[in-house]
Amino acid sequence: MAVLALLFLWRIVASWLSGESPVLVTGYCNCEQCCGWELDELGKPVYAYGPMKGKPKEVGRTACGTTARRGTVAADPKVFPFGTRLEIPGYGTGVVEDIGGAIKGRHVDVWFPTHAEAIGWGRRELAVKRLK
Repeated sequence: MAVLALLFLWRIVASWLSGESPVLVTGYCNCEQCCGWELDELGKPVYAYGPMKGKPKEVGRTACGTTARRGTVAADPKVFPFGTRLEIPGYGTGVVEDIGGAIKGRHVDVWFPTHAEAIGWGRRELAVKRLK
């Protein structure tokens, strides 16, 4: 048992030293299901829930004010501050420019142009590397 615990601890320390750490990586797109918006009675997008419920929503705009595109990452800014560059296996390089209501702790969401691609990505535990 002690050997297994030491191996587990060593794996965590080695990942920290290499700049990699296990992170839950999910996919998202600009759709209402992924981004929590709906159309109001005038057919304009508004926030569907939360403190901004009913307020106008600019679809495809990140929390940083940029346009979501390939390489846009949503994360918990307490763990991965805005501007953090990440190397995500199977996805490539991304930059944290967005947040999400369900994105807490060691969880990031990577942007895809379609909902089918975002769902196809699924949920993956990956060794994500912070880049300088």
